[in-house]
Amino acid sequence: QGGFPRLGGLQDCIMTAKKRISQETFDAAVRENMDDFDMPREEAVQDAIQQFEMQGIDLSNVVTSTSCLDDSENPVLVATRKLSELAQSDAQTAELVSLQVNALISSLRESSDAEAKTMAGNAGAVETAISLLDSYTDNAEVALSCFKLLIALITKADLNRDKLKEPQDKPGIQTVVRVLQSLLENAEVQEAGFLLVKTASTKCEALKAAFMQHGGIEPVKSAFELHMDKPGLLREVGGTVHVLTNADDYSTMLSKVFDTAKELAQAGLMPLIYAALRQHIADALVLKELFAAMKGCAVQDDIVKGIVADGGLDLVLQGFKQHMEHPGCVSRVMLLLANMSENDEVKKQLGQGEALQLIMGAMQMHSGQVIVVRCGLAAMASMALRMPENCDTMIELGAAPLIVESMRQHPGASELNRHAMIAVRNMVVRKTEFRAVFLEEGLEDLIKAARDTHLRCGDAAFDCLRDLGCEYGGLGDQAGRGANSAYATCDDSLKQSGQLKAGSAMVTWEEEEAA
Repeated sequence: QGGFPRLGGLQDCIMTAKKRISQETFDAAVRENMDDFDMPREEAVQDAIQQFEMQGIDLSNVVTSTSCLDDSENPVLVATRKLSELAQSDAQTAELVSLQVNALISSLRESSDAEAKTMAGNAGAVETAISLLDSYTDNAEVALSCFKLLIALITKADLNRDKLKEPQDKPGIQTVVRVLQSLLENAEVQEAGFLLVKTASTKCEALKAAFMQHGGIEPVKSAFELHMDKPGLLREVGGTVHVLTNADDYSTMLSKVFDTAKELAQAGLMPLIYAALRQHIADALVLKELFAAMKGCAVQDDIVKGIVADGGLDLVLQGFKQHMEHPGCVSRVMLLLANMSENDEVKKQLGQGEALQLIMGAMQMHSGQVIVVRCGLAAMASMALRMPENCDTMIELGAAPLIVESMRQHPGASELNRHAMIAVRNMVVRKTEFRAVFLEEGLEDLIKAARDTHLRCGDAAFDCLRDLGCEYGGLGDQAGRGANSAYATCDDSLKQSGQLKAGSAMVTWEEEEAA
């Protein structure tokens, strides 16, 4: 099956990957500086770093601080070597393996720096952990300790994470899935395993696809069916479903997350999520992850209709009302509602029911939280599109001052301003009598300020000003390219504003976690 093309990530796809060197090559350069030029070790290391970086070499896979030092006493390397030796020994037992794995985890925690992970990864820690999982597929003690070790090794360490794709004929992620399938009834192992899958698959299309390809649906469903009373596990499996259905890997032009969402829904995941919502409706942290999972799966009209028909929407709104004070929870609910509003019938139902009032209430309650306001604006924009009845309701509830004040309060938030302008445009394009309501609030100046400040706001500002009946930059080839336009010196703007990797307009969950 093919994937769908990513929008907005072209710049990332055409960027040339940096070259890398091995640890041995770097150490040899340092040793040459010390032997041939009588440099002290510290100076030799800095010189080698400078020389390689001038050649465009990426040194993220190299440990520089301990180069050419005696590493026989380094606790991380000692623990890694002992684990590797034990894995190859005929005298190994599950108990000994678990003890040595935990010793390496402790060494990594005590070192608490990125180079320790690189050091262990370069010494084969990831491959050893996978090999042990392969040998002890049915042993919960070994599985739990190895899962925890892999989580420690790959968190914020992409080079270690990428080793789960290897070897091509039997990638490490396949072994992880097989262990999950073998220990379905052990909730502790499942929770650690799904945390590992979630961490590994974030921004990695290859691992998302591999998890599904090698049978990942079975442990996902079983987590709900066998462990409905385990909130910790439900949080991790919900987060995993969200990651698997989120197109966040901008290094590839194609993604299979749409196919994954359809497969999960067709496999009967949605009713299991509804059951979990009912049982844990008082737990905002569980609901937050389950709402994210629902949002990821709500990609087709029939799935969205099913959410409404089967009572899923009622549960969502119940959770929304119950946890209005939780910014992460309401943010994910509003993005789910934005997705569901792609269906016109559902959109009308949401606009004429309590959902719209809840959205605007959450935006007012969390007016200082960029992510909450941004998600609310995205939901309002979706609900207003081609739906004049909803637009009437929004204006009656005070949408105009709410949107304008959001832009005024957060001038530096590009996507918030962009979604605000899309929402305004969707309201006034079919209801021109609402133009004056927005303009009286001072919207025109805010749109121009956003246009001039944020490259991402250029198109939305042009369209919004036009539909408000304002001057929007002239006609012909110069449209939208005036002195105050975001398109002026576009190339420089891309570099200086850091927006070269802007990607799509969708909210990322890293941003939400920071809220």
